[in-house]
Amino acid sequence: MIDGDWPPMVTSQAFDLLPEDVQARFGAGEFTALNGGFLHIPVEREAELVAELRGRGIEVTRDDALINELDGRGFNPAG
Repeated sequence: MIDGDWPPMVTSQAFDLLPEDVQARFGAGEFTALNGGFLHIPVEREAELVAELRGRGIEVTRDDALINELDGRGFNPAG
């Protein structure tokens, strides 16, 4: 990213990955001063969102460890 934010927030990638009608139905666009826009989907809607995506033939699984890694929480520059 131009301003040096790395990695981008995982929640910002929802704009590229989820169909626009799913974004509108389940989430709301939010903005942070440092990291820009992201899609906020309340955790209470998780089961409904998963059912919707699976109903469209999209395979989804929950992997908190992977999300934390993608979000930079597992990054250790010291090795």
